[in-house]
Amino acid sequence: MDQKFSAIILAAGRGTRMKSSLPKLLHKVLGVTVLDRVICSVRDAGADDLIVVLGHDAKTVSGQLADTDIRVAMQTEQLGTAHALLAALDQQPPQHDDVLVVNGDLPDLDPDQLGSLMQSHRASDAELTVSSCNVDHPTGMGRIVRSTEGTFERIVEQQDVDSSLEAICEVNLGIYSVGVSRVQPKLQEMVDGDLGGADSTNESYLTDLVEVLIEGGIPVAACPSKGQQQFLQVNDRLGLARVSRVLQDRIQTRLLTEGVTIVDPVTTWIEFDVEIGTDTVIHPQTVIRRGVKIGSHCEIGPFAHLREGTVIEDDVKVGDFVEIKDSTLEQGVRAKHLAYLGNASVGRKANIGAGAVVANYDG
Repeated sequence: MDQKFSAIILAAGRGTRMKSSLPKLLHKVLGVTVLDRVICSVRDAGADDLIVVLGHDAKTVSGQLADTDIRVAMQTEQLGTAHALLAALDQQPPQHDDVLVVNGDLPDLDPDQLGSLMQSHRASDAELTVSSCNVDHPTGMGRIVRSTEGTFERIVEQQDVDSSLEAICEVNLGIYSVGVSRVQPKLQEMVDGDLGGADSTNESYLTDLVEVLIEGGIPVAACPSKGQQQFLQVNDRLGLARVSRVLQDRIQTRLLTEGVTIVDPVTTWIEFDVEIGTDTVIHPQTVIRRGVKIGSHCEIGPFAHLREGTVIEDDVKVGDFVEIKDSTLEQGVRAKHLAYLGNASVGRKANIGAGAVVANYDG
């Protein structure tokens, strides 16, 4: 059986809570846009056919997808997640009948969990599978209601939770696996209003689709994730900061277990795709941008700033208030304080004195 699948990323929303002229999904988490994080996660999970649904400021966002194999569908009116899914299915038919549907503002997606959802979906007779998890504090989230036999019955949103449902800790994560051939006709009817899925604003949501399918006798299931895996969402600046902190902690934990010393993790900032060799020491107030490479037995900081394109070979010392951009420092180099190195190549065992500036600047 073909293990690949299509993925649809819903990215048409306005993101007004960000209070920004930049589209929400183009804000960066540790040097990578929120949208790119989602794209990488679904690809790593096994998707080989990606469709992104755009709406608000589509021109700006689509520019980030140029020169890729990702297809774009347009939701000209933002009328809910079910309407967005239908726009994708109509405009860009998926290459596979099994489709993973995720929101574009979830930069903390776990590829293994997404892959497990797709496997569970294919192993069952369900035409739509909801990803769920058990949490200690479910307030504010849609509850997964099951029968006494454990069969999935429905999703109940927070505003409709009564005393009989308050104790339910299994919640909807808003990620779905869909069998297109059977679900699309019902989705079309629901969005058109024939099945009553739209609310008073004519908006249709995927939670409505779950109810419509069950009422129509089409099997629906809920697949619990392992542990208490919740996919952190970016709705505003607070959410962006929260997910950045969580992912930062993971990066630093990995580096610490690999033999890197980070003297004060709280005041150190390390972005994605950074490589650091064993026995290197990172001092407080150091910022290391995306893709920087640092060798072994180095000493970086305090108050150092290593920007993109920087390569530090073994046994290099970069000290207080040194900024380096797009430069290579070969083995044994010393740049201990108050220097800027930009677009430079520094040979073995060179010593950079205080106040030195090397820059490629044309005015």
